[in-house]
Amino acid sequence: MSFDALHVHHAVASFDKQIYLAAMFGKQRWSFDAARGVLIFEGAHAERTELAVQVLGTESDEDASWRWAWAQADSALASRLLTDAQMLRALGEREAIPELRDAETPLRSGFDGATLAAVASGVCRAGCFFRAPYPGGALFLLVRDGHFRRFVTRPLPRIRRIFPMFLSDHRVPDARAHYLPYLAFYRLAVTETANTVEARHGEADPLVATFDAAGQLKALRGGDGAPGGLDVLRPNG
Repeated sequence: MSFDALHVHHAVASFDKQIYLAAMFGKQRWSFDAARGVLIFEGAHAERTELAVQVLGTESDEDASWRWAWAQADSALASRLLTDAQMLRALGEREAIPELRDAETPLRSGFDGATLAAVASGVCRAGCFFRAPYPGGALFLLVRDGHFRRFVTRPLPRIRRIFPMFLSDHRVPDARAHYLPYLAFYRLAVTETANTVEARHGEADPLVATFDAAGQLKALRGGDGAPGGLDVLRPNG
């Protein structure tokens, strides 16, 4: 197992989660209460949402590096906020994945704080991750709160919308390799041929993806109609 393989497996589902986060809180002010381990969003009309989080680590602009929160000796963070980071560290030690195991890793093409947080979001089954920028870098958090839940009642049209968005934002050598774990994330019935992947959900028309020999997406058709606005984005409570 490598970090890159983990990213292929979790990248699209994590991207999907981030789209949901942006839809819910993208226009709201945010703050982080480190003592309580709470990410706070405040809307224009004083509405306030608090979400429990785990702390992953920091991305430094100054030396272009990632540093895990558990490795920052001067941090006053409570150990309970580092549970997921420590779990990922144990995975890195067990599977010899230096990006998860080592205290600090230089940033490179294909590896930065967002890439690592996407992997963490998938491995830890978090609601999403949050990038909290500050002068000279950013802190990355995992949202781990039961009040932040995605209710996707029609996964096929959502996949048809989200997957091309992912490909437009990420240049990947094998789109098919990214697509199959995304379908598994939604627990869909899948049938494959040499150049097609058919996904089914309930009585809806199948969603059929066509790929070329290199695994690049050529067409994505079917499903049960394109979703409108937020009709598949339903927050808990």
